[in-house]
Amino acid sequence: MNESENRRPLGIGAGYLSIMMIFVVLCMTMLAALSYSSASAENRYSRRSGEYTQEYYAADLEAKRVLAEIDGIASEYQDYSDFMFLAELDGLENVEYTVIPGGTEIYWQTPINDRQSISSAVRYSGNGYTVTEWRTVSAYEPESKPLNVWSGE
Repeated sequence: MNESENRRPLGIGAGYLSIMMIFVVLCMTMLAALSYSSASAENRYSRRSGEYTQEYYAADLEAKRVLAEIDGIASEYQDYSDFMFLAELDGLENVEYTVIPGGTEIYWQTPINDRQSISSAVRYSGNGYTVTEWRTVSAYEPESKPLNVWSGE
């Protein structure tokens, strides 16, 4: 028998290289798909964030416009519990007030979107106003009836 007939061929076969190439192409395709998906989600998030920022600052500007309107009315009065001052506040839309000793507390909400609002409150007394609240709140109204919770009795 000839020695060259019993030897195995040296090197890697063509079948093994084809399988490796298919595996590499599949991995690269999956990584590309994941990368595209991630970039698309990041783009959607950036757009929503930008839209919310625009909505928030538009609502903030409107809340400050209401404050300027209230301050314009208040500048004509020395006594912030004066009937005429309160009558002019009644003329403003979505503005509520409470007369307190030495002044008046005024409240209003400015919608940001269908889920959130800016809640604002100022206190007028003596020498001008003090902002007591300026925050973002949920527009969700909780149910008025309490939950049926066992009280231990």
